[in-house]
Amino acid sequence: MEELAKVFSPAKINLFLAVTGLRQDGYHNILSANCALAFGDEITIFRSPNGGDEIICDEPFLNKKNNTITTTLNVFREKTGLRQHFTVQLKKFIPHEAGFGGGSSNAAALLHAINEICGNLLSPTELVDLGKIVGADCPCFIHNMPNIAAGIGDICRPMDRKIISALENYDLLIFKPAFGISTKEVYGILRKKFQHLYLSEEEANRRLLSLQNAIGTGQVLLPLNNTFSEIFFSEHENFRELHDEMKSIEINMMLTGSGSGCFCLSHRSLGDKNNILEDMIFRYCGKATFIKHTSFARGNFSP
Repeated sequence: MEELAKVFSPAKINLFLAVTGLRQDGYHNILSANCALAFGDEITIFRSPNGGDEIICDEPFLNKKNNTITTTLNVFREKTGLRQHFTVQLKKFIPHEAGFGGGSSNAAALLHAINEICGNLLSPTELVDLGKIVGADCPCFIHNMPNIAAGIGDICRPMDRKIISALENYDLLIFKPAFGISTKEVYGILRKKFQHLYLSEEEANRRLLSLQNAIGTGQVLLPLNNTFSEIFFSEHENFRELHDEMKSIEINMMLTGSGSGCFCLSHRSLGDKNNILEDMIFRYCGKATFIKHTSFARGNFSP
């Protein structure tokens, strides 16, 4: 098969995530701070040898007929009138049902790549609009990262450059226990049982500003926020205990997205804490826990 492109598809974390209310269409409005990582999946695109799309991936959780890759190819063809088909090889490294945005990242990376292969048929704005059809998180991957997202996650603006630079003062570790969490299900739980956790837009913006100021001034302990953390910690007491023990040694830990993935930020003034953090995570979450030391991506779709 003729290889057309090979692209990096980054994971992300939510440094901040506040759900600000339920919309009439059944979705939720949010305010979040998203950061792409120098860790992610790899997508290789080939010219189709048989006139139809084919998805190659060894991960059993990927539905070969109904997935974001297939959806992305279909909506791109519908928008552009393109008749060409592709074979897409997807090497998954991002854990699924973790809140690291793997599916949305795959879709955004593929949109960029296919658009370039086809001679840039769509403008960046059109790519963003197309990404919204695939998933709410897609625009944050199409836009330069890091960014602040509002609406259902589809209205993005760049994060202040001073905050982006200040993030380099923190070491980053991500981890996920052996179990995952369905985003759809946890939003349903939030809507039915935990509506008291919704923040007003004013309060969400106040907390986000407080976090940005703390990062910008190099504070060791940060006022991290995630609406879903209270739900998650109430059901998984070991994670609350892990959070509290990490805080006692000045390590920031928080859920990312709707879970079950988490991240740790350690200010570099504290020295290398990697071994200590790994031991703590394995002790509270089990040896099957996925752990990855990584960093924030310097640009979109590049590690």
